[in-house]
Amino acid sequence: MPRRLIGALAVALVALGCAGKKPVIPPEKLWGEAEDAFNIEAYELAVDRYKKLLDQHPFDQHAEEAELKIALSYYKAQRWAEAIAAFGDFERMHPTSTELAAVEYHLGMAYLAQASTSDRDQQSHANALTYFRNLTDRFPLSPWAEKARLRVRECREALAKHEADVAAYYLKIGNLKAAEARLQGLLTDYPETDAAAQCLYAFAQVYAARNEAEGATLALATLARHHPDGPLGREARERLGAAVSLDGDDPMNLLIAHIVHMRTEADRQKLPNTVSAYPDITGATPPTP
Repeated sequence: MPRRLIGALAVALVALGCAGKKPVIPPEKLWGEAEDAFNIEAYELAVDRYKKLLDQHPFDQHAEEAELKIALSYYKAQRWAEAIAAFGDFERMHPTSTELAAVEYHLGMAYLAQASTSDRDQQSHANALTYFRNLTDRFPLSPWAEKARLRVRECREALAKHEADVAAYYLKIGNLKAAEARLQGLLTDYPETDAAAQCLYAFAQVYAARNEAEGATLALATLARHHPDGPLGREARERLGAAVSLDGDDPMNLLIAHIVHMRTEADRQKLPNTVSAYPDITGATPPTP
């Protein structure tokens, strides 16, 4: 091959290689552009600049903060799935970061936001509860911990309400056995919630309508014992009167034992619709079990 041709090919290859290289932008320029975009809520542009900083300057002094800002950008843009993934990546890559309390809180909030888009998505509430509890356990003195404690209650109420809604559906269609199973789970897992109080009150009415005095008394006693300051708890105490003492053994344990025992009775597996204490539930399908 002629030397002139070889030389031309060599020059062409070098030029091709140079053309394939992306220009390196100074890290301070990328960081400044990213921060400016973040501050004016141009989150898509901010993510682009933060990622370019990490790609071109992975060991820059702002690299760790850029990873966190990517997650925050997704969060503020309400791109919950991307935010969850980015916060999770940050947590795994920086297990000793001083920002972990904030990361845990935002992870919980992102899952909570996902749950708000679907009344049936109980897994998102459960995931949110896990992160809020982790935060309060690992960082109890963090400024984020007090906020997380409020969110723990919110998540527990949401999960309890789901169980109560399922119990209400089973009462509506006349399946007492299935409804009692949900009540048992509700009392075991979420006894302090408002949903549990409402469910106990409804079951007290159902048992009374069926002339099951023991079940009605135990439901009211549990309501009065565990929700003494709520309106339903006060009403339960008034209905019980002085004849029933709320001291001694926890009536909730006795109620659960009563449910377990009575659910074995074949003649209690169906409940007439006319004694349901719950209002009609709209929709043709039950809440997701």
